[in-house]
Amino acid sequence: MVTAGDFSGTCRTLTAFFRIMEQVSPPKRRLEPLCEKITLPVIRAVVDDFYNRIQHHPTLAEPFSVVQDWELHKDRLVHYWWTVSGGLPYKDYRYALGDKHAPVGITHPLVDDWLALFHETMLDHMDADMARRWHGMATGIGESLRLMFAPRGD
Repeated sequence: MVTAGDFSGTCRTLTAFFRIMEQVSPPKRRLEPLCEKITLPVIRAVVDDFYNRIQHHPTLAEPFSVVQDWELHKDRLVHYWWTVSGGLPYKDYRYALGDKHAPVGITHPLVDDWLALFHETMLDHMDADMARRWHGMATGIGESLRLMFAPRGD
């Protein structure tokens, strides 16, 4: 387990691993952990701002009203985005996308609103290329939510 103070090293370690693997078997495309470009402080700022905005959003505030502890929720999501962007875990969180989102009543329009607000928030904290790359990951998660929960006719 990596300590909270070792974030830059986690990306460097992962990057070094990718470079070694490239020497063994040259890839068709170069893998580059997003955590090298979108740092933990930026992830933290985006997640904090995003969930503050959600609490006042016309369509997202109600489904997210199930969140009891916003600081814990934000902390978990910072860690989640850090790890999916290539950073090594520094907390012992387990993620259950289906279990957490099942009671909310996910619809296609809610996923669209979530993605739009997330992208808007990203653009307030980073350049457009990095926002596009992160938003690409978020879009994949949104598609998973659509497949899991949204009615086929929605």
